[in-house]
Order: sequence, then C-alpha cells, then structure tokens
Amino acid sequence: MSRIVLALTALTLLSACGIKGDLERPDPLWNREEAIRRECQAAAERNQPQDPRCAQYQSDVQTTP
Repeated sequence: MSRIVLALTALTLLSACGIKGDLERPDPLWNREEAIRRECQAAAERNQPQDPRCAQYQSDVQTTP
C-alpha cells in the first residue's frame, strides 16, 4: 500500500514539472495571415500585450536596420 502512495506522490510531483508561464499559441492552420492580423488588431484595441508575430503588422515598424 505504501508503494502505491509513494508512486502516486512521485507522479504528482513530476506532473508539476514543465513550462512555467503562458504557453505560446501556434499559428492558425487556415487563413494564417488574416487570422494573425485580426488577433493583433483585437489585442491592440483591448490594450493587451502584443504577440511577437504582430510586429510585421504595425505601421511604423522598419524591417531593415
């Protein structure tokens, strides 16, 4: 019985390991450019942090240094 409890405790502790913080959202499968642009626009309207993919859709971003 104690082995089962020990095994369950170990599995519980190991399940807590992993990526801390927010997970990155994958790109959409269909209409990728349009969906990313729409999400970036919605995030900008709600004053939320911008996803790194939104940099290409900002009007004052320079692509060359």
